[in-house]
Amino acid sequence: MSVDDKRLEELVAKLDEVIQQFPDMAPHNISAILLSRVTLLMTIDPATGKELLKYVWTQLDEIEQADPGSMIP
Repeated sequence: MSVDDKRLEELVAKLDEVIQQFPDMAPHNISAILLSRVTLLMTIDPATGKELLKYVWTQLDEIEQADPGSMIP
């Protein structure tokens, strides 16, 4: 495992830890906060940000197509 991989795992673990500190917060609010941070980071590297959001949207669409109406109203 590379140093970058270890740092990524560390970042994910810390994000998970922070999210778990707010069990009473609605998941859609946490998602909105995280998306706002993605938007902020996109100002640094718009091309990567656009590709990431395109990938996420594709994944969400696949979930919706597999079970229509279950996630995206």
